[in-house]
Amino acid sequence: MQLVKSVEEMQAGIDALNLDAIKIKLLDPKEGKGWSREYADQMEVAYKRFLFLSVKYPEMPTVPTTDIDTFWHYHILDTMKYAEDCQNVFGFFLHHFPYMGMRGEEDAANLQKASISTHELYMQEFGELMSVAASDAAKCVPVTDAAKCVPVTDAAKCVPVTDAATFSYRSATRNYSRPTFIQ
Repeated sequence: MQLVKSVEEMQAGIDALNLDAIKIKLLDPKEGKGWSREYADQMEVAYKRFLFLSVKYPEMPTVPTTDIDTFWHYHILDTMKYAEDCQNVFGFFLHHFPYMGMRGEEDAANLQKASISTHELYMQEFGELMSVAASDAAKCVPVTDAAKCVPVTDAAKCVPVTDAATFSYRSATRNYSRPTFIQ
């Protein structure tokens, strides 16, 4: 296995990422999503935190919310910047696997578990709930009541669990070699 940068070095690199061009694209109603500047800034923070969770916990599948995933997609679409950012920050290309949850019932259940785990890690690391798009609220359950699967309508109090097609996943199960992180 290859050795890469320490988690602390990667965190510093993530914090230093300049994602202004991605946000400008997301602000545009025709070319992007028509997000407000405030919301794009919020998603930038959430995306950077998601990246941090992905590298700090490489053995765990991490699942972004729909809008964090959208931010990631727009970063990936700037192929040269994304490849350069990955190399500079991580020392390797951080792949995206968008099919988790779409390959049958067991896969959908694994996505649900990974999503709940990601939300729990986010809360543990950052002391707040992971941002969830308002459109995802109907697909959520409160973090503290995840085992009960109680539907809620307040996006700020929930984690996604049911609609596998709306979530993407950075695979920890692909057949490429996983880097070993220096602690």
